[in-house]
Amino acid sequence: MVTRSINKRAVGVKKSGWFIWAIAASIGASLVHGAEASAGTDSLTGRAIVHLTDGSVLMGDVMGIRNGALLVSTAFSDSEISVDLKAVDRFQWQTEAVLLLDDASVVVVPRLTVEGGQLDLGGERRPLVDVAIMNPEDWEVGNAYHWTGDASTAFAISRGNTETDELDVKVNMLLQSQFNRYTFTGHFEHDETYNRVAVNGNDSKQTIITADNWKVLFKYDHFFQNPRHYMGVNGSLEADALAGVKLRTYIGPYIGRKLLVGETFTLDGELGLAHVATEYDAIVNKANNDYAAVNWSFTGESRLLGGDSRLYVRHIGIVDAADIGQLIVKNTLGLAFPLLYGLEAAAEVTINYDGTAADDREALDEVYSLRVGYTW
Repeated sequence: MVTRSINKRAVGVKKSGWFIWAIAASIGASLVHGAEASAGTDSLTGRAIVHLTDGSVLMGDVMGIRNGALLVSTAFSDSEISVDLKAVDRFQWQTEAVLLLDDASVVVVPRLTVEGGQLDLGGERRPLVDVAIMNPEDWEVGNAYHWTGDASTAFAISRGNTETDELDVKVNMLLQSQFNRYTFTGHFEHDETYNRVAVNGNDSKQTIITADNWKVLFKYDHFFQNPRHYMGVNGSLEADALAGVKLRTYIGPYIGRKLLVGETFTLDGELGLAHVATEYDAIVNKANNDYAAVNWSFTGESRLLGGDSRLYVRHIGIVDAADIGQLIVKNTLGLAFPLLYGLEAAAEVTINYDGTAADDREALDEVYSLRVGYTW
């Protein structure tokens, strides 16, 4: 009887021990999981738990930092979530990362650890907003150049009772490194219409030129320590036979600023001085003209419509510093959308005003075109 009683107690103690161990293990796992969650990492998925300053929480994979935003890929959205760096309180991302800071220095960290909006750099803490780019490309750290551009054309050929030949070609190229940017644009347009006229009882074709102009523009920009500010110089050559301009050139320096920087909107603004020289065709009976001018420009894009489409705007203004009547304004507004294999289609409106045109020529010129081109 005694022995049986002792065995029962032993069995009871053994069962109780296993039960207590299970409870302790469960509590320990909860504590560990809670600690990891508090630190900003989900132990089951390995994803980051991003705590925001307003108390909300976002869980997902950290895809990068760019344009003042943390990019997070989540299970509930097909596109990356963009979170303003100022709104991030804490998180951990257990992946090595290369960080380009806003002072142009580059650091490598074994993991991203952010607490109270401060980034742990291993012996130093910096505000998370000091990170310009996470995992930058070579050209963004000054080791190479990034080349992008597009070439497009709008053309039409018709034969029959009405005969026309129209050709419009545009090229835009951009070569950029960490501190330098080179821009080149070229435009050529030539349109002809053929009319049938009777001369001495015989039909012949009369050629009427409805557009004959070209322009090339070159710009160089150098970015300061703060990459949103830069200075540069630009030069341009252009001609427009119908406006009576045989050749117009301008060149001059400017200062610029990235007014909007983001995934959805970008906008650059520039203000500078230029020397303008215009040579007119002899038939317009207008004296050649050169003067000191103030010039400005705005170049922007928007991805607001989605689907890899882009809205773009380009504005250039030049005005005589001594005569505001000599004003030149060039405006281009377009909507481009991708096709296949790098091909792109665009609907474009160009409105130009030339206050220096000859007296018998129109100052306002409008062009509406549908373009097809290639981007790289």
